[in-house]
Amino acid sequence: MTVPPTPDFENIQGDIWPGLTKKYQIFWFFRIEDADAFKPSLLQLLDDKVITSSADAQAHREDIKRAKTSQPGTLLQLAAVNIAFSFKGMQKLSNDIDGFRDDPFRKGMEGDMVTEGRDKIEEWMNEFKAENGGVDGVVLVCGTESTVKATMQELAQKYFSSKQGITQIKTLEGRERPGANAKHEHFGFLDAISQPRLKGFDKQCEKGDGNYQFMCRPGRIIVGHDGDMNNEAKSQHPPWAKDGSYLVVRKLKQFVPEFNSYLESEAPKLNFTGEQCPFASHMRKTKPRSIVVDRDMNDIMRRGIPYGPEVGIDETKTEQDRGLMFTCYQSSIGNGFQFLKRSWINLDTFPADKTKFTGGVNPGQDAIVGQLVKPILKEKHKRLTTALVDGNGQNSETSFQPFIQSNGGDYFFSPSLSLIGELGGRPMVN
Repeated sequence: MTVPPTPDFENIQGDIWPGLTKKYQIFWFFRIEDADAFKPSLLQLLDDKVITSSADAQAHREDIKRAKTSQPGTLLQLAAVNIAFSFKGMQKLSNDIDGFRDDPFRKGMEGDMVTEGRDKIEEWMNEFKAENGGVDGVVLVCGTESTVKATMQELAQKYFSSKQGITQIKTLEGRERPGANAKHEHFGFLDAISQPRLKGFDKQCEKGDGNYQFMCRPGRIIVGHDGDMNNEAKSQHPPWAKDGSYLVVRKLKQFVPEFNSYLESEAPKLNFTGEQCPFASHMRKTKPRSIVVDRDMNDIMRRGIPYGPEVGIDETKTEQDRGLMFTCYQSSIGNGFQFLKRSWINLDTFPADKTKFTGGVNPGQDAIVGQLVKPILKEKHKRLTTALVDGNGQNSETSFQPFIQSNGGDYFFSPSLSLIGELGGRPMVN
């Protein structure tokens, strides 16, 4: 049996794998005004060991474990840094980027999710709109709040200032929710359930250990590894893209009070106990198992973080902006995020072949992140619908307005550390 090569953990950015620890996170979006002035900063970022690699991220996790053991209750102060570029940003840094095979990445999120999708451009933040120039890149700084803020301030002055040909476009932040709500997003769901575990990266799971998850081929998430584009030679990225990953960053506003009120009012009417999982549930829409032939084809590595304040005691209608800074990594946005949105989440006929259980109607749209069609041509298009089957086999339907709103974002490529050096002008090492 062929033994797969050991991953180069010094060359992969740490948020791709194993993930950066995130009590607090800053998303610092920027535009490259002068590529020649910026390239030396890329080299300096490497020479100063600013970019957090997979090896560094693993070391951070070990440090946190030791701190918890030696000083229980003490929060280890740290910050980790990653960087990624949009297709437009990559074009500014290199003329040799024809090897990007991912069509959604080349289009950008606006072309994909607005022009061809269900996002509404009027609901997008101005900074992400192409008519205003869009963004060329994003710096991700994760860790504990005070350290992250101090680190970002230093980065902006030393590596990403106007002297280096950079203009700051927008800063967004995310924060882990407090107390018992930690690790849960604002709708109340525990995040990172069914996160793919990578062969050769993660410890092999065993059934019965309480954490069994299907082992995903690493190339579904990281370019240049087993499983990347199904190992089809004609579809492979060029060697310089190895150890990189496509990053989706998307600001999703959540209407939490409305979601809670809807559940409280509708559940009793539908005789729905929670013991039966709707076919159109978020879990069954985004991570189907037995009904898909290729189990890891559409896997994504989610790295999101909530933003905004907790819901007020008397807040029955959304008064403050809160939601999820959705982020995910994959070796193909077309097979990953885009496919999930178009073919599973928003498609009312998925999962297929369920009408015999639902009284002849389609399963419906994802109740958590579903979006209305554009343009609205029929009365039924004004609301989302989900089919339900209660514990007594009775069929019913429920309809609702979307509980999320996309405020924009973009598609990025998170390059390997060696590619960052090449973009900065360092000769390629074979």
